[in-house]
Amino acid sequence: MDKFITQSPISKQIKKSAILSMNLPVNTLIIGEQGVGKKLLAQEILPNSTAFYAKELEQLIISKHIDLKEYSSIIIYHLEDVINIDEFLQHLTNIKIVATTNQKLTKYNTIFAVKIEIPSLSQRNEDLQKLIEIYTQEALNIYNLSKGDIDNTKLDLNGNGITLKQSIFKHIVLQSMSQKDILSILESYLYKQLQKNKTYKELLSIFEIPLLKASIKAFKSQLKISKQLAINRVTLRKKLHNYFGEL
Repeated sequence: MDKFITQSPISKQIKKSAILSMNLPVNTLIIGEQGVGKKLLAQEILPNSTAFYAKELEQLIISKHIDLKEYSSIIIYHLEDVINIDEFLQHLTNIKIVATTNQKLTKYNTIFAVKIEIPSLSQRNEDLQKLIEIYTQEALNIYNLSKGDIDNTKLDLNGNGITLKQSIFKHIVLQSMSQKDILSILESYLYKQLQKNKTYKELLSIFEIPLLKASIKAFKSQLKISKQLAINRVTLRKKLHNYFGEL
């Protein structure tokens, strides 16, 4: 995916503001959480401009390792990382700027005539569904699968598009793995732990925790778990308490 998604009404309005900014000789500040699409939108406003991370650009300016006269426009990521932002912006007075930040820098309203705030994905349901579709298909193509089931309740939106993509790929990877693959990964992990002098008792939880979690999900009651796993109920209760506390 290389374009800002505009399926939801708010995103369509954001795109209109971006097009307006593209055609005007003004600076634009794009505000939003991590992973909401700030970089993609900035690249659409200034598609042929050089992009810098703010902290790196600040160091280039301080060390005089950059000739700003070569630039008529630039994209700046993470403006909030600049140490001396007043002095930093003074060096860029003759350059059209599109900057991204996760903070509302109201002090610089006169410098940034256009301010675009992008809501989180949880507030843009149509965009979220489109991204799920795109990332799922991307993962299926990579792992050569014809289809895959995504459990929406397990999708991670804490980092918006970034963690969403990670959680989708994780789901698809798990679906593509055979028992041989799982055993190979487990062997590799255990080998590294044994090199750290871990004992059998210390490593036992690696087997027991996922087994007990799966059993709770599958059988609900401790009685059924005890029968299925052929384990004493008292022993089972102790293990559940040790790993998960009161259930």
